[in-house]
Parts: sequence; C-alpha cells; structure tokens
Amino acid sequence: MSTKRLALTVVTALLLILFICVPFSRVSAAGYQLTRNLKKGMSGEDVAVVQRLLRDLGFFTYPQITGYFGSITETAVKAFQKANGLAADGIIGPITRGVMNKLLGGSTASRGDATSVYTVQPGDSLWKISQRFGVSLDLLFAANNMTGLTVIYPGQKIIIPRSNASVDTPKVTYLNHTVAKGDTLWNLSYKYGVSVEDIAQANGIDVSAVLYVGQVLKIPKKEIPVKTTPGPQYGELLDWWEEVQYVFPLNSTATVVDFYTGISFKVVRTYGSGHADVEPLTQEDTLIMKGIWEKYEKLANGTVNYWARRPVLVLINGRKLAASATAALHAGLDSAPDGAYVSWRSGDYGAGINYDRIKGNGADGHFDIHFLNSVRHKDGQVDAQHQAMIRIAAGQ
Repeated sequence: MSTKRLALTVVTALLLILFICVPFSRVSAAGYQLTRNLKKGMSGEDVAVVQRLLRDLGFFTYPQITGYFGSITETAVKAFQKANGLAADGIIGPITRGVMNKLLGGSTASRGDATSVYTVQPGDSLWKISQRFGVSLDLLFAANNMTGLTVIYPGQKIIIPRSNASVDTPKVTYLNHTVAKGDTLWNLSYKYGVSVEDIAQANGIDVSAVLYVGQVLKIPKKEIPVKTTPGPQYGELLDWWEEVQYVFPLNSTATVVDFYTGISFKVVRTYGSGHADVEPLTQEDTLIMKGIWEKYEKLANGTVNYWARRPVLVLINGRKLAASATAALHAGLDSAPDGAYVSWRSGDYGAGINYDRIKGNGADGHFDIHFLNSVRHKDGQVDAQHQAMIRIAAGQ
C-alpha cells in the first residue's frame, strides 16, 4: 500500500472514529426536519433527533441519546403514535414523520391546530393548559405520558394533542333562586348539587357571604359530556373538580359496583368537597358493602382492612364513572341526629360533629369514594393508591 493511500485510510478512520465519538446528545432538534423513513435497526443523526424530541415529550426515558433505533426507541415511537391517533407500528413513516416535523419546526399551539408543542410558563398547570387549548385533561395526559400526579415545570415542552380528538366542553346553564329565610350557600349547594364556590363565583360574592331574604341568586348547572372508555366494562375517567361534582352531586343516589367481583350496592353522596363522602342507602346495602371487604381484604392476622382501596364503578343517571372506594365508616353515629355534637364517632374520631345523614342503614358515619385528582381531607393531598385503583376502573 502506498504512503499516500495509507495516509488517506488513516485519516478516514480517524474521521469515522471522531464521528462515532461525538455525543448524539449534543445534536440539536431545533428546526431539524426528518427526510427518511426510520425503523428499528437504523442509526444516524436523525434517529438522535427523534430520541431527543421523544425525550422532551416524555416518551423516551433512556438516560442517553444514542442515535440507534432500538427496542426502547421503538416503544417510545409507538407511545407517541398512540397519543396522536396514529397507527402505532413503531415505524416513522411519512405520516408520523410529518407530525414530528411540525413539532421540530417549533409550531405554536392554538385552538383548532393539529398536534403541536407548548412551552410551560410560570404558574401553569395541566388543567390551565387543557383549558387554554380546548383539549381534555385525559388527552393531555395521554399525549405526554402523564398522570394527575405529574409535576410540570417552566420551560418544559408539552405536546398539545389534536383538537378534533378532544371532547366537547361542558355546557353551563343557570336557574334563579330567590333566597328564603334560613337559606345559606351551603344548604343551597346541597339542594342543587352545585359547589359553594361555583354559586359564589356565579354571583360575584364571597363564599362566606351572608344571604338576605328576597335576594336572587344564579345557580349554575354544568352538563358534562360523556367520555369514551376502552370498553363497556370500564368507567369514564372524569376529573373530580371540574366534572364528577356535577355528574354525582350532593344528595344524589348512585349504585357502586365492585370492579373485580361485580357485586353492587346503593349509596347517597352526603358530604365531601375534596372527594365524595357517601353513605349506604339501606341496611342491606351496608351489609353488602362490608361483605366485599370482609371476604377480599383480610389481613394475615384475620382482621379486615376496611381502609383498603378497591377499584369501583359508580353508576348514576345512565353513566358509569371510574372510581376507588374504601369501606371504612367514620366520623358518625347512626343513632344520633346529623350535625349534632356527640361524644363518640366511628373510626376513632372521638367527640365532635356527627356526620351521618342517612338514618336506619346500620352504618355509623360515611365512607370515601375517590375520583381522578380528588384529594384526602386530612392533608389536601392526592392519594396515589386511590388514583391507581381509579385507573384500573378506567381501563388504563
């Protein structure tokens, strides 16, 4: 081999080594446009760009940008495709490439646009973003591989899914109520199944406002659109704060179905602002409810864990909602008047106000049913175990 040819070979080898050693994590995705179909087994700068994009969107979780299209990248691509309503084959063909190129081009999301990316601003929440762009929380979660527990931060890139896949926004109507003697925002909330906060907001008053006889109040009513489910055995995944409170309002009766066994019983929602506090409708319903936990939630020592979370479906007005329930009755006494001060309350709650509205059902106090993004009363925090059960009931 001639000296010149040898030198050329060495230079070529060095350039190849240099190319291989350049970390793909430095490859910028900004403004990059994909030009070829990509699939498992391929490698290159464009694969690195795809990995970076998918990482920013929360689909690619491998700690390093490799530039190699392996099984991890394929899984991330499938998740991206599924979130965008594309055929989830794991191959970046013309359609998937077109969606990715739009994101890589830095398009700004707006109502009616196709899938695009939004940069999180200080003070943003997932709910605020969903309202800003007219998409449901469910679609936003799915598009970004998130849950109700996900924390977002300023500068983070959030994918805004196709608006034509979003559900309709709730329709709000109003009725007038003329205040009578004894009316308060709380008892009006209970009467109409609307939160105190919503009534106050609709009338431009504070939640602690004192009402006067003859005052006319607007009572808002929200009609929550029905959401699709993965199958007929699952319930709608509705947000507690913006949806469930209107579908399952205070003073309403519903049927609770244990997701695993199909056993059902009736309840009345009597209290609860952070989640639904409910009571069995009859003594038979109390026995059925307790029987489920007594059979399926026994601890090793033989005692029953009534606080165990179980996925359930809440059936009301022809709708089926995904939820999670315990069977631990607490904070009440069936034999005493509701709202009275008593010296003993169930669940080791001690003396205090008696929270037991349904009488003669053999249940002292009430128990909890949680929905998407609902919180515990004790600390105002989302309960991760309840949220996991709710996802099971929703087929997710």
